[in-house]
Amino acid sequence: MSTPSTSLHVTRLGVAGAGAMGSGIALAALLTDLPVVLYEVAPPVLERAREYIETHLNRKRKAINFKYLTPTSHLEDLAGCPVVIEAIPEDLALKRELFTRLDGICPPPAILATNTSTLPVTAIAAAVGMPERVAGMHFFNPAPVLPLVEIVRGARSSERTIQALVRLAEHLGKTPVIARDTPGFIVNRVARPFYGEALRLLGEGAATHEQIDQIVREGGGFRMGPFELMDLIGVDVNFTATQSIYEQTFHEPRYRPHLIQAQLVAQQAFGRKSGRGFYNYGEEQPGTRQGSLAASNPSLSAGPVLLQPGNWAPGLDLLLREAGCDPQAVREAGGKAHPRAAFIAAGRAENLQASIAELDSWLPTDIPLLCQCVDVTLAEIAGWVEHPNRLVGFDGLFLASGAVATLAAGPGLDASFRPVVEQLFRSLHREVVWIEDSPALVLPRIVCALVNEAAFAAGEGVADAETIDLAMQLGTNYPKGPLGWGKELGYPQVLSVLAHLQSEFGEERYRPAPLLRRWARLGNSDP
Repeated sequence: MSTPSTSLHVTRLGVAGAGAMGSGIALAALLTDLPVVLYEVAPPVLERAREYIETHLNRKRKAINFKYLTPTSHLEDLAGCPVVIEAIPEDLALKRELFTRLDGICPPPAILATNTSTLPVTAIAAAVGMPERVAGMHFFNPAPVLPLVEIVRGARSSERTIQALVRLAEHLGKTPVIARDTPGFIVNRVARPFYGEALRLLGEGAATHEQIDQIVREGGGFRMGPFELMDLIGVDVNFTATQSIYEQTFHEPRYRPHLIQAQLVAQQAFGRKSGRGFYNYGEEQPGTRQGSLAASNPSLSAGPVLLQPGNWAPGLDLLLREAGCDPQAVREAGGKAHPRAAFIAAGRAENLQASIAELDSWLPTDIPLLCQCVDVTLAEIAGWVEHPNRLVGFDGLFLASGAVATLAAGPGLDASFRPVVEQLFRSLHREVVWIEDSPALVLPRIVCALVNEAAFAAGEGVADAETIDLAMQLGTNYPKGPLGWGKELGYPQVLSVLAHLQSEFGEERYRPAPLLRRWARLGNSDP
């Protein structure tokens, strides 16, 4: 078989499928003056796509480019397009059937690309006579807006095909990243814990979906919480993606779907598009709460506090000082002054038990003990002290960097301590969110699981660490790349959180990636 020319000049783009993704890809191309032939078998869908494209071209003052659009219900009209991008529903049999037909209509050297988000590109490519000319070109919704495109190398995709699609993505103003053909590629795979751990927290009764969204958004800097995002994407779409990756990986525990999501799908509660999902739309929307109590009470005074230092609460010392507290003043008073509260910021590996027991032995019993409990539960800490009724857990890893204080009450916490603790954290300008005592709380559990999944992907050669971080920031609007975030938190800390989760739940779901273990042993060196 002769090798096609290595050059490819795209004068016209074919798009097969005019749903949300297909019409978005077509619009992205038209905005760059690239003519588009848009195929759709269902006339109503094609008409909606035509109206959508015309409306948005008018908004962008590109109305003249509408003449470059050729909508059609005849697949044969794609003949002559140098590149055809398939964007039909996520059904392997349907995609293979379409590619078999395209193989005859658009002969080599035309390139056939699939916009699949989770299905194997190699299996789709097997439906054509020359799989070298097939690769993945995965856009993110909304395609005209989000900058990332995953170029997925199938088992037999040629370098010419990959580079041609890279150049096409760049022409469309996108940032292409090249990924191996593995379930979920980069973004949909690495993002699974963002949804999966949130669903498990909800199912365990650790927090409500509103609380989890608030903590993730205001504490971690994510643009949307996991439940808000599932409602926006479509609960059914997100569930289908999880199922696909779970099945393709032979039921890998990290990707196991959750019953809560399955039940919503069974009710046809798909999120925004159906008017109801995790939230009911038409009521007050998520993220529209009144101003925080911390902001409305800026004059609250923290009072003197005691800080047992440790690297599980980075920035806490500075945060306390900025609020007018001197964490060392109590100790310098030689026991003549008592703190309003005592913070214990050490981790399990840093003699947390000894620190808490020592403070419990000499501090008056009306002073709360605030324990970081990211790698240990309050229930376990309660066994180390004589006065468990004053224990309050907090997320030290994200306290200083976010706007939320995630707190958990110890067993039998005396009710009188709650207002004292709340006022203290509000004086630090942190919104207080009380959740149930739960392994790794909320943000450490979700973020460390994201770091672990990214480390698995890097270790398996899906893409390098830098590419994975770039893809997650551009494709999902994450505030940081997960591997860079892991380094910032400390890979040993991430490893400790995962070990804690694995010990508490007894599940392989939380086993650390071998590459993550290596980075932790190397002392937090660069990925």
